[in-house]
Amino acid sequence: MADTKRGRDKKGHDEEKRQRERELDEEREQEQEAESDREREDEQ
Repeated sequence: MADTKRGRDKKGHDEEKRQRERELDEEREQEQEAESDREREDEQ
């Protein structure tokens, strides 16, 4: 496949989108862990 500016730009944007999605997933996991910790504390 030919290397074009459009192709490079799309690849860059796709990578940025994947990075944002990874960061959001990590945030959600941390929030869920914090919620689980709070629930465990409430049970005690």
